Amino acid sequence: MAEDTTKNMHSVWLMPMAEDARMLAAIVAELAQTFGTPRFQVHLTLVEDRPCEEEDLARQLVAVAAGIAPFAADVREIGTSDPFFRAFYARFERAGPVLELKRRAIASIAASQIESFMPHVSLAYGVQDGPRRQAAARQVEERLAGRAVRFDRIAVVRSAQSIPIEDWTVRATIPLG
Repeated sequence: MAEDTTKNMHSVWLMPMAEDARMLAAIVAELAQTFGTPRFQVHLTLVEDRPCEEEDLARQLVAVAAGIAPFAADVREIGTSDPFFRAFYARFERAGPVLELKRRAIASIAASQIESFMPHVSLAYGVQDGPRRQAAARQVEERLAGRAVRFDRIAVVRSAQSIPIEDWTVRATIPLG
């Protein structure tokens, strides 16, 4: 019997407040319907594909979240690009609490380059470039123009690029503050 090498693969997600999560999930569902792409839980990734024990990661996240109150981040743009997991997204400024959470995550969980951090919430995975994607991006941009997304917790998630999207599972949540 083969060993499950994905068993202890986890990510850390910054989670939108319920009302904003529902609004963004509706966009994810619409885009999935339009493009035949997977549906997924809306999130902003702080750490990805980390081999670790769930309980250890949850303990570390208590310190990461400490003293950072729930906050709102303005949607800066709707972007598209070629990588599968960044095909269609809402981008946020790399500043304020979201940047502080990333810095803390780097310091305590996973060393990475802060310069490469592009805070975003994916809205569709795997959408190929073309006129339909660009038209959809303009429509979503009109819907989200001037909007802020409120975030209130971070989550330990069993997820990785090697785990099927439909198997991604939130295992623990830690409130901000």
